[in-house]
Amino acid sequence: MGDFGVLNVSPVDDVRVKSVREFYKDSTILLTGGTGFIGKVLLEKLLRCFEVKTVFLLIRPKRNKTVDERLDEVFEDVVSLWLPNANIFDAIKTSPNGGKPLLAKVIPIEVNFQSDVVVSTADYHRLLAAQVEVVFNVMASVKFNEDIETAIDTNVLSSRKLFLLAQQLPHIQTIVHVSTFYSNCHRSHIEERIYEDLPFGGFENILALFRYLTPEEKDRLKPIILGPMPNSYTFSKRCAEVMIQQQFAQLPIAIFRPPIVTSAYREPTPGWVNNFNGPAGMVVPVIRGQVYWCYGADDATVHMVPVDYCVNALLAVGWDNSQRKRKIKTTTREVVPVYNYAFRDNVFRNRDAGALLAIGIDSILGRIFGRYTIHITSSTFMRKLFINWLLLQACVADIFNKLTGKKAKNYETIKRVVALEDSTSYFRCHSWTAENGNVRKLWDRLPADDRQLLPFDVETLDWKDYFKFFVSGVAAALKRQSAARQRIRQQTPSNVGKRV
Repeated sequence: MGDFGVLNVSPVDDVRVKSVREFYKDSTILLTGGTGFIGKVLLEKLLRCFEVKTVFLLIRPKRNKTVDERLDEVFEDVVSLWLPNANIFDAIKTSPNGGKPLLAKVIPIEVNFQSDVVVSTADYHRLLAAQVEVVFNVMASVKFNEDIETAIDTNVLSSRKLFLLAQQLPHIQTIVHVSTFYSNCHRSHIEERIYEDLPFGGFENILALFRYLTPEEKDRLKPIILGPMPNSYTFSKRCAEVMIQQQFAQLPIAIFRPPIVTSAYREPTPGWVNNFNGPAGMVVPVIRGQVYWCYGADDATVHMVPVDYCVNALLAVGWDNSQRKRKIKTTTREVVPVYNYAFRDNVFRNRDAGALLAIGIDSILGRIFGRYTIHITSSTFMRKLFINWLLLQACVADIFNKLTGKKAKNYETIKRVVALEDSTSYFRCHSWTAENGNVRKLWDRLPADDRQLLPFDVETLDWKDYFKFFVSGVAAALKRQSAARQRIRQQTPSNVGKRV
């Protein structure tokens, strides 16, 4: 790539700056990852709070379902244990005409990131004619233990194909790529810049090398490539940032780095979550009335944000990035702006987790003793002791269930929780400090009305109030998951006589 040069990247100061609401009004948006956790909340917020013109949602066909069927599933996502007939788009569906005019603004586009031509010719011309102005790249594979090739394919190469498509859309005003605060977690202090010191000269050299290796050789080489990085997910997100800086810095693109994203604080409803990655999965034993001890450092700082705060910040970053001006110079490269969505103040530590979770346990005894049901310990012996005790309990429960004709799944559930805990232990054993000047300046620049619309200042968040709904939100997600599996079993043809 050429050496794109920009000496200064700063907010526009010579024209009237639109508010966030004005910026998104009548805008045409291209969104990836809209079927995922953050993407659903982003989509709902755009439709409910901003008078957008169109949202093109890039979706892959999956499990023999078309993109239209998958979009219908997004709109039917059940949201709450307290409102069992509600879903994340309920506020929209109670608007005039059942919300159909708003939901009709979402147009699914079939995408194939395994192909060089990611969308059909007809859909490409549709995007051109619609004059897409905003791109949110939220798609990602968050599986920590994937092989390096698969992680790079999803988190780097697919994003590159998206940005190559965006290059051909002449009306783009802003592109926001959602990365992660942990893309450089091998550093104790993380600045708002892209670190380009990738091993082996970059991910393309790694992929070229892998073409000549056997699976066994790749496995042996994986720890050397990852180096101090804990897993292929964080490594691939780091590679994606470098790819953006080196190949797409000429685009109006910004990188947004959220930390651990957890259940909602206020929107779409308190406690809403639809996955069991991270903290949500760790409290499953607590919901089942079990004690669970996690491995980690009790004084390590927890960097987490509610999903609605994350989406609010993401929308604000899209607006802020559109206001920047780039002065081309031949002496230096253009610098892609980075927003570290992490804070130094109003954070809690691992040792506080039990007491905070206990706030949301729905019983007097639970609130009194709940702080002891989940605990962070640096003792590997104590951790193994509790894990073995849980597995023993699960075995006994499964034996009893089999004798009474019920399903035996307790052991597998605990094994999944233990696997999740193992894969995330690195983040409980370390603390980080971060520069967040771009995020702080962004909050200060927001007009008062936009601050009301898009609260994202974690330094003012009441964590005790937040955790009132955390446990019940995860319990609701468990209930939704169980109901969804039951529906799938009812819809699946009988396999009587077949060996599965």
